[in-house]
Amino acid sequence: EMPDEKLFISLKIKCIVQLELIQTIDNIIFYPATSRKEDEKNLAAARAEMRQSDENEQTSDSHQQEDQGMYQFLSSSQLLLLVDCLMEAHQFAKTFNSSHEQRNFLWKAGFRGNVKPDLLVHESHSLACALRILFKMYTDESRQDSSAVVQEKLIKISREALAYYLNLTAEKHKDSYTSLILLLLSRVIQLYDENRFRAHASAYYMPLCEMIFYESKPELRAILRRFYIRCSRAFRISSYISH
Repeated sequence: EMPDEKLFISLKIKCIVQLELIQTIDNIIFYPATSRKEDEKNLAAARAEMRQSDENEQTSDSHQQEDQGMYQFLSSSQLLLLVDCLMEAHQFAKTFNSSHEQRNFLWKAGFRGNVKPDLLVHESHSLACALRILFKMYTDESRQDSSAVVQEKLIKISREALAYYLNLTAEKHKDSYTSLILLLLSRVIQLYDENRFRAHASAYYMPLCEMIFYESKPELRAILRRFYIRCSRAFRISSYISH
């Protein structure tokens, strides 16, 4: 039993350290609490829209606030390297969370007590941080030399995330993606460049149509409504203006 106990302690430490590293990257690049505040504002804006309030128009986005983190001091190649590292952590966590056999084995062996082990926070936080970095670079006028690479990464990562979300069945797992979907669609809707918006909208249009079919969370339905209203203008389907 002692070797198993030592192994479990080692695994637990590695999980904790990896999550701390993910959070540290976010805190260093964007300044502590910036990402959390943005998530809170995205959620508040979606809920305000469900109440047909103008509150969402009055809420400023945290990424538009004065930069206090280290983002501006890092090169594009360094930022993209961090994105790759975050996506490796995301993929590892996603693979583990999808392996019910492995999780059951660890659970029955006594790892993490009476709760089936998961890495949901690792999975969602690493992806959220990667998206924030990429969207920040995407709208940064001083980094336009890397905009094509960033757009390709953004669309690839976002499409995979949406497809993955659509196949989730566990409510706890789906819930961990709520703030991610709000983040992704809020940032896409806020793109001022119509060509860029159309590139993203075309890539996500069908997965988001599928989401409409079964999505029950009012916050996500609200952001989907905003997305399709923006699409109607960008693709000149309608001149309807949301109130």
